[in-house]
Amino acid sequence: METIKITDDFLEMSKIGEELFIEKQNKYNDTLVSMMKNHIKKMNPQSADDEVDQLFYITVYHYWVYGSTFDEFFYYDFINKTHKEKLEYMTFRVRLLYMDHLNNKEDAHILFNKYETYSLFKDYYKRDVILCADEKDFPKFCEFTEKHPEFVVKPTDMSGGRGIYKTSVKGFDSKSLKAFFDDLLNEGKQNNEKYLRGKEGSIVIEELIDQADELAVFNPESVNGVRVPTVVVNGKVHIYEPWLKIGRGGQFLTSAVFGTMDAGINAETGIVDTPGVTETGEVWEYHPDNNIRIPGFVIPHWNELVEMATECALKLPTMHYVGWDFVLSKNGWCMMEGNYSGDFMWQLYRNKGMKKDFEKLIDWKLDKQFWWE
Repeated sequence: METIKITDDFLEMSKIGEELFIEKQNKYNDTLVSMMKNHIKKMNPQSADDEVDQLFYITVYHYWVYGSTFDEFFYYDFINKTHKEKLEYMTFRVRLLYMDHLNNKEDAHILFNKYETYSLFKDYYKRDVILCADEKDFPKFCEFTEKHPEFVVKPTDMSGGRGIYKTSVKGFDSKSLKAFFDDLLNEGKQNNEKYLRGKEGSIVIEELIDQADELAVFNPESVNGVRVPTVVVNGKVHIYEPWLKIGRGGQFLTSAVFGTMDAGINAETGIVDTPGVTETGEVWEYHPDNNIRIPGFVIPHWNELVEMATECALKLPTMHYVGWDFVLSKNGWCMMEGNYSGDFMWQLYRNKGMKKDFEKLIDWKLDKQFWWE
């Protein structure tokens, strides 16, 4: 890519962003453009169409200059950050370069494919999981649903909570069950186009996690899990900037993409040390549904969680950074999934770019200022 002019002037950003959009038209299909503009309208509901267009081009500019996705542009509050401050952030494209340094890309499929992750870490899942890819999996599906009529559906290779939901086949006869299964297979094929990611087209079916009461207090309808990033340096596992995912409003999913909260946890003590923060900029010291104070909350059995995350990290010797999701069930901590290049959400709730901190930990940094150089 040729050099791009750096500016703090929004009108100039918009003009450059429009030029970049035209130049790179093949990167922006109608579905992506619609998705981006709908997100802008969600974040700025009072904006007129011309203002939405201007913000659209500003987000395009930020992607090609700083590597931030359109949602990162908003939840990192880049509209109010200086050029110098933006360079301190580990944005999507910058993060991928660091992951390429830390992890062997040839092994990435282990974590991108949810069923592969389960197959390797089955003992840590502590629940039943099956893969449904085609018609031959129907007998397996029948056996699973007889044992677990209520379950969770997940696209095999997508992230961010996309396409995940809880459902039930209670009371279904054999004909209804087959029709439901066929719908699942069709849904799996459509997910790639709907979410503009993934390629497997298959579905993973998981037994529901029976969440422990200690964390269910925040929102019993969701699993209020803990993201535990592990960074392996010279054979030593570091627990780096873990956070609590807090459900709200009766929602099933606890992903900031869907308006729930993230709150930072002190890695040494297991004590929550920030308010809950959403991607839309809300900050909650007390949970809005139940008035539980978020900062100061003690994550139960923290040492056991650290031990489990450490064990999991050492099972992947070619990956030195993984973002693990764990849930405290009534049978103890269990794994939900592992993420190859999970978002660095601590930059959201700590409201600052932390690239230098991460570079200090791994003792490595890029030899260029911008991701595209």
